[in-house]
Amino acid sequence: MSYDKLFLIFKREYLTRIRTKSFIISTILAPVAIILLIAIPIILQVSDSEKTQVIGIKDEVGTVLPRLIELNSERYVPTPPVTMDSLRSLVLSGNLDGFIEITEEHLATNKDVELLYTGSGGMGLISEIRSDIRMVLQNERLDRAEVGAVVQEILAMRPQLLTRKLTAEGEETQDTLALFMIGYIMCFIIYGAMFGYGAIIMRSVIEEKTNRIIEVITSSVKPFELLMGKVLGVGALGLTQFIIWSISASALLAIAAPVTALIIGDDAASVDAGGATTQAASEMPFEIPTIGPELWITFILFFLLGYLIYSALFASVGSAVDSESDSQQLMMPIMVPIILPMLFLGKVAQDPDSTFSVVTSLIPFFAPMLMPVRVAMTDVPAWEYALSVLLMVGTFIGLIWLSSRIYRVGILMYGKKASFKEMAKWVRYN
Repeated sequence: MSYDKLFLIFKREYLTRIRTKSFIISTILAPVAIILLIAIPIILQVSDSEKTQVIGIKDEVGTVLPRLIELNSERYVPTPPVTMDSLRSLVLSGNLDGFIEITEEHLATNKDVELLYTGSGGMGLISEIRSDIRMVLQNERLDRAEVGAVVQEILAMRPQLLTRKLTAEGEETQDTLALFMIGYIMCFIIYGAMFGYGAIIMRSVIEEKTNRIIEVITSSVKPFELLMGKVLGVGALGLTQFIIWSISASALLAIAAPVTALIIGDDAASVDAGGATTQAASEMPFEIPTIGPELWITFILFFLLGYLIYSALFASVGSAVDSESDSQQLMMPIMVPIILPMLFLGKVAQDPDSTFSVVTSLIPFFAPMLMPVRVAMTDVPAWEYALSVLLMVGTFIGLIWLSSRIYRVGILMYGKKASFKEMAKWVRYN
């Protein structure tokens, strides 16, 4: 194998594609998308522009409505002394957004409370009203039972469960849920990259084969050198893009927490001196995480190894067909091992140290997606990590040899879509 020719092919693939508009635009849009994903929920959370839904309360008990008004005087209002049909008419005419009837039966039994409304407000409105009604009815029952204030305060306490991972060195790390979310996001990024960059390899092979350029190239370069150069060139392209995204993501995560606190803090100061918004922010189920260097290294390493494995398969498919539409049937054996880890993700997240999680994260075709999740959530033993890497490297070496055997014949075959049986014959050709 000529390393000079290999480097030339690598250089051409890398420099040609890194200058394309599609690469530049996609590289810029990803950080912009991250900014929007962080900013939009914050803006929506602190926005006060939306109209408050007005819910009429027909309180036959007499003590429930004052409690609801104390919680939210803009939302809960007394209904006029009219019939139920008239209340329905008020809702349909828009004078009320909905109404609820509270009777003694709701306090004496576990009878469900019914909200009759127009449907506007969505799930958020229903969740807030449900929470308010439960709290008010519970407090009313406690008062009627003459339960002391101390007991009521105890019953009202609902502490959140926060989790911290304790390392072997005795150090406390971040919230486990936050770490899972990091691994989950990395898993999906690598999942998309397997398809995206693999498809680039396949389209490149098909394009050169269709334009008959490959016949000229193979006269001076061995098929294996050409295939390896393409794979490494596009891989370096993906690594460059991922490094840019990683740096951007680290910077954005670093400024996200103080910016969020500033926005929410200002909003809380202007709306409620008691800090209700700040309290809600403090009850978030997980904190904005900090991604350590070991996780970044794992992410990049397993992305590269996963890409190398699947790109070899995509290249062999591209060499066996004349157009991208003809590749769908041959793509199925490649798509299945990419999709399966996503089905296993929930099981791995439930217990990252189980036998199932360990075994699946060692399988070379599944490891690119599952191992980063395990590394994010738990302390993966060094031997498992090393074994997973070695198995992936060995799988790539075997697949690149196998794919090059298919590639050397397939790139010169025209006018016929190869079957798996024919591709197996190509491997055995001398």
